[in-house]
Amino acid sequence: MSLLETYEQQFGITTAEITSKINQISHLSSTDDRVTTISQAERLFAEAKETLEQLELEIRSQPPSLRQKYTTRLQSYSAEHKKLEVDFRRAREAGQAKRDRDELLSEAEQSLQHRHDELASDYRTRLLDNTERLERAGRRIDEGLGSVETTQQVGRTILADLAGQRETLERGRDRLRGADRDLGASSRILSGMLRRVVQNRALLLLILAVVLIVIGLAVYTVARANLSGRTAAAG
Repeated sequence: MSLLETYEQQFGITTAEITSKINQISHLSSTDDRVTTISQAERLFAEAKETLEQLELEIRSQPPSLRQKYTTRLQSYSAEHKKLEVDFRRAREAGQAKRDRDELLSEAEQSLQHRHDELASDYRTRLLDNTERLERAGRRIDEGLGSVETTQQVGRTILADLAGQRETLERGRDRLRGADRDLGASSRILSGMLRRVVQNRALLLLILAVVLIVIGLAVYTVARANLSGRTAAAG
């Protein structure tokens, strides 16, 4: 085998290894593995360039009959080397973009999860407080009225609504766990959840206001009835 053929074979082996490294870069998820593979590919590019330089020098020393033939091959090899450099740069940039996107999605998911946990904790606290208030209100109504069927029905409706809203939040949390596929969609989901929390809070305040009004009316009715009875007894 001549020296020219040896250089050609060496260049072919090196470019095959470079192609393999480029394909690996596109599929590696580990940052350390990606950095190692990129370093290996850069070393192979340097070897391929050195081989082309040696091949060019050897071609110059050949007789004109072979020089033209191998010059054409050298041009083809150089074009292939440049194409591999372009593919390598694209694969490296794509890998970097993927890593940045994964890091951004991971940070966004952690932020959304943290925000959701805060909202869920606040919601549970408010739920317990509101439940205690409803229970106290129910006891006061029981003491003041002989029949509180209507008020009990309101209380059951409120508790059922709160339970349903809690299930809605739990389903929202499950949906948020898939936010890594689409950061924009995750933001819209969080916005929707915040709107629902505000709406639920407004609804809860409205219901509490209604309950307080009912209590006030009940107390007023009892007081008025007692006053009327005393007035009648005095008369």
